[in-house]
Amino acid sequence: MDLKRLFSQSLLIILFLINFNVSGNTQKPFKVYVLFSYLPGLWSEEALKGVKQALLYNEFTSHDIRSYDYDYVRKRKNKDQEYSKIKKDISDFNPDLIIVFDDEAAEDFIPRLNSFKIPIIATGINKEVKDLNWYLPEGNRNRYFTGILERYPFEEPLKLLKKLNANITKISILTTDNVSSNIITEQFKNKFLSYGGEYSGIKLADVMASRKWEKWKEYIKGKRSKDEAFWILVPWDVYDESGEEVKINIMGQFYQKESFIPELGIVNASNLLGMLACFSVNSEDLAFEAVSIGIESQRKKKMLRDIPFQKVQSARVIINKKRADQLKIVIPLSFLDFAKIEKKIPLEHKR
Repeated sequence: MDLKRLFSQSLLIILFLINFNVSGNTQKPFKVYVLFSYLPGLWSEEALKGVKQALLYNEFTSHDIRSYDYDYVRKRKNKDQEYSKIKKDISDFNPDLIIVFDDEAAEDFIPRLNSFKIPIIATGINKEVKDLNWYLPEGNRNRYFTGILERYPFEEPLKLLKKLNANITKISILTTDNVSSNIITEQFKNKFLSYGGEYSGIKLADVMASRKWEKWKEYIKGKRSKDEAFWILVPWDVYDESGEEVKINIMGQFYQKESFIPELGIVNASNLLGMLACFSVNSEDLAFEAVSIGIESQRKKKMLRDIPFQKVQSARVIINKKRADQLKIVIPLSFLDFAKIEKKIPLEHKR
């Protein structure tokens, strides 16, 4: 009788332990803190999507994500106050991994965040490593971070543009005027110089960098020649006369109505503006790669100080059929093998 009772009690304990393990209650949530350089918008929305996808891909079904939007444009003068908020946020959240997006937030906060000794991945970095004032060399015992460099295709977009329109002989850069945009612009200008001023029969005509929407409109309307094209780099951080940031839908509607020359884009909002072709480095991919590096280093017990900075591994190609039809450009069927043909142009996002 005692043996039977003991067997029953043991069986209940075993069933309880099995049920406890299956329920997943023993899995500690993996926490990721994401710091952005700008106000919320399409860039940050896609980035957070990439963070979640990376966690699920790496089998962290139990996870928690918290983000902070450091309004670099308006609040840099008060960055000490901003850091106090970020520091408290991180202390309360106690993350396993910190992701810092873009040059501005990285420059202002990584030296301080590094003191937390929490693994940090800086991503969306446009500057060259030699120009980073917060960089520490590999192996430095005080370094708890690594980085992903945001680099854009150069040769492939120009080749595609020439195939789509053989008449193009010059291209003009149109972009906002901020830290990241200016860095990318210089990289593109240096690329042209390295090829003797032109590539694939296309040379750089001029550059217009401004945060004033009135200047953008004037510049867009001023380009009409059949041998011209635009390379639009960063189409946000642009403001109207009242000081409000111009929404993508406003920019897109004006652009599609007033521009009659082909254009290339480099960011995931480019197709929302109605551009012909976009070779973008997507924030979703930058985030996915960053989180994956962080997780892998922890699983392999490898310090981030020993992981070199690396270039982003992917770029997305989008060809906008609606824009091609508007410009009377025929898209060769062979392009369907590698490009997404965009038929819808949603314009609900600010940036």
